[in-house]
Amino acid sequence: EILLRSQNVVDDVDHVMKANTSPHLAEQMTGDRSFVTGTLADIMTGRRSVDRCRPIIFSPFGMGILDLAVGKWVYDRAVATSRELRLSDFFYEVVR
Repeated sequence: EILLRSQNVVDDVDHVMKANTSPHLAEQMTGDRSFVTGTLADIMTGRRSVDRCRPIIFSPFGMGILDLAVGKWVYDRAVATSRELRLSDFFYEVVR
């Protein structure tokens, strides 16, 4: 229901409407996708705009940014608790 009261920006509308993601559940509840404000590309190119006085939710499903954000969080937690493990040979070959 929070999504329905917010402006929703996604990276790929079709991709985000799968696997019971929050937007997918909202679509199932409403029967349509009218709660989606637009894509990140729409916002960046000016095809769509957002009202900065209302909540904006960005759902980056399908973008590597979500993986990077989770990876950074895990890394920071490991370093903060001295549990990081450095692998000197993680990359087999770095020069070609």
